[in-house]
Amino acid sequence: MGRRILVLPLVLGAGVLLSACATLSEEECVTSDWRTLGESDGANGRPVNFVAQHQAACSKHGIEPDLSAWRSGWDAGIASFCTPENGARIGARGGSYQNSCPLDLKAGFEEPYRAHKRVYDADRRVGDLQGRIDRLRDEIDTLDDEKAERGKRRELRRLRDDLWDAEDDLRRAEQDLLLARFAERAAG
Repeated sequence: MGRRILVLPLVLGAGVLLSACATLSEEECVTSDWRTLGESDGANGRPVNFVAQHQAACSKHGIEPDLSAWRSGWDAGIASFCTPENGARIGARGGSYQNSCPLDLKAGFEEPYRAHKRVYDADRRVGDLQGRIDRLRDEIDTLDDEKAERGKRRELRRLRDDLWDAEDDLRRAEQDLLLARFAERAAG
């Protein structure tokens, strides 16, 4: 009896998870404007092969998506996604990029994305290390064991060295970003 009680929630939970994986419901498969859906997918930076997920969801209901309309919309949407400004914005907030920009738009998006993402990542690393150092200092203050304290102080020195390196990486990333902006303005 106890086993059945445990299995039922697992089976129900798996069903919920599987239905959550579908990109479209049956009604959406029937009523979707495929061009608008493609444009939305492109504008959200989804790769061109994302349409396969729509195909899989709709095929379960016997519905075939309008692939040419979806692709036409995706082409328009991805052009609005793959701009230098958007690359900078997404990188600066630490967003992910699915390598979805076509070759003719790739460099214009990816260069600012990478530069801003590098600053974001370096800043996060500095913050994470500073937090670890602060927690370790608090921990050291509560220790009564001299041997344990020595070990924690060694760890603290190592973290300070890591922080020094991380701050240096952040400064370099910020300098590289400034140089890229300067070069962009000089070229434009």
